[in-house]
Amino acid sequence: MSQRHLTIALFVSLAVNLFAIGAVVGGLVIGTRMAQGRESAMRPGPPAFFQAAAALSPERQEAYRQTIRGEAGQVRRKLMQAGQTRREAWSGLGEEPFDPAAVRRDLARAQAIEAEARSAVEGRVVDFAGELSLQERQAFAEALARPPSRDRRRGHDGRGDERRPGPPEEADPAL
Repeated sequence: MSQRHLTIALFVSLAVNLFAIGAVVGGLVIGTRMAQGRESAMRPGPPAFFQAAAALSPERQEAYRQTIRGEAGQVRRKLMQAGQTRREAWSGLGEEPFDPAAVRRDLARAQAIEAEARSAVEGRVVDFAGELSLQERQAFAEALARPPSRDRRRGHDGRGDERRPGPPEEADPAL
């Protein structure tokens, strides 16, 4: 082989190796991110409604949990019904003749059932909040409005120095 062919072969080999290394590293990065996504999907942690209880006093926390549990059976049945309706709608994609309007209608019905279940729970939460003092209600509202935490294992949003919220502290009269 001539010097020119060896130089070309060297550059081609270098390009192929860089491509292969990039593909492996990219695959590892994407795989890691996907695994983290699956982990959070498999262990979603407590719903925001339950996390918000941490902003209440211990006595109020128990009353709040009882309030939420009062809706649990009905909500579970509605969510199961919505899931079944959604599965039936998706199976309609493979039927012949294909009826996109029917699939959309069934998906809309599943969404309406889920919305009805959520509305029942949210109504109970609003009723419960009506029994709180202004200060308790403000802390409770802040906890409910807080975005869900990303690090569900530690019960907070990933910052190591943050603790779970407790009842609001009294304002210092000297301030």
